Amino acid sequence: MGERPHFRKPTEAEHAEAARQARQDRYARQRSAGGRIAALDKLHAQLVDDAQLYESDELQDQRDAVAHALLAVADFLKAQGFANATLAPLMRPVAALAERENNSLDLMFAQRARGGRPKATLADHERTGILAALAEGWLRTHPGDDMTQSDKLSAAARKMKGRWFGTVTRAQLETARELVSQEAKDHPAASHATMVYGWFVRTAEMFGADNAFPIMVRFFNDQKMPFGAGEGGILKTPRVSPTEDS
Repeated sequence: MGERPHFRKPTEAEHAEAARQARQDRYARQRSAGGRIAALDKLHAQLVDDAQLYESDELQDQRDAVAHALLAVADFLKAQGFANATLAPLMRPVAALAERENNSLDLMFAQRARGGRPKATLADHERTGILAALAEGWLRTHPGDDMTQSDKLSAAARKMKGRWFGTVTRAQLETARELVSQEAKDHPAASHATMVYGWFVRTAEMFGADNAFPIMVRFFNDQKMPFGAGEGGILKTPRVSPTEDS
């Protein structure tokens, strides 16, 4: 077996450049699906329908119209290559309106916090994608270790503690990998896992497989990340009466 190539550790300047590139990748526009004129015509027709529904003056119809209109705009932009991260402000009120039907309340539209378990947000899905990507990277860079997969993930979890990660467990890594493997490619957790794993591969190519994992962990722990802290914003609220329309 030949000697493994020697890789140096990145400099502080290279850490900073990696952070800058990651932020740029997060919001980068991807290739459009094409057919922009037809897509605009479809969007216009959808918005006309939603506007007519909104003008009915029935409050529930207006809620539905707002949600449908925002989803239509988000779907159009996504087809034009807009990143999921750029669509988060559009999707937040959609999620709030949907959760109202489940007797939940989004803190963005509440006067005060209420007790209950937070719902999963886009930030939570992105964190899941990050955990899944790093777990996959660790397993792929430690194929010959005389350990079970569970033991390998336990070892990875111990190395992921820090300001951003907090305390990570083997179970969280296993759950993240399972969720990402089961979801569609365009699910926020799955698409984010693909992006982060791409960063991992590029880091391994530049600085070696042994250095890739700690570099990625440091990146997330060092940055003031705008996502993934696991702070859901939708909390349970007392059940709304079927006759109450407010």
